[in-house]
Amino acid sequence: MKSTMEWAGLKRAVRCVRCARNFEDREGYCSMLFMGGDGLLREDYCAPCWDGADQGRRVQAISHWLGRFKAEPPKQKEEPIAKNAVERLLRKYLVSKEPAHINFCYILALMMERKKRLMPRDRVTEPGTGRRIIVYELAENGESLFIEDPGLHVSQAKEVQKQVKELLDQEGV
Repeated sequence: MKSTMEWAGLKRAVRCVRCARNFEDREGYCSMLFMGGDGLLREDYCAPCWDGADQGRRVQAISHWLGRFKAEPPKQKEEPIAKNAVERLLRKYLVSKEPAHINFCYILALMMERKKRLMPRDRVTEPGTGRRIIVYELAENGESLFIEDPGLHVSQAKEVQKQVKELLDQEGV
């Protein structure tokens, strides 16, 4: 017999195993559980298919039961960090020239770029200083933001990301 750990994780199907019709919210369904070579197998049937199911198949089942289908609500994509908070922090540190703040701005801009809130438009090198600047445009209103590319190495970027997360936590984001 299977251990209790191997019994975990048998989810209810969203459609009938026999006719492949999706279950409706609050519709009755019937389930059978079988022991197979690879472990447990669950089959879920709509009422009409259950009524027409092979009685011999039911006898082979180690368990069967009736249930009521409950549709899962559509998953809403959770924003781990509030959109406006990231932009607010970016604007707050954008005016500073401290090296740590330049790094913060760069990581915050990358976060916004990944979420398609900032669109990279160009990369320029500042004459005389050699500073690399990324020209971004805010997707929602077309405003241009100029973010210095500090040329972070991967190991440095991870440390700055950690600092940015701490900063966001301090801000209550």
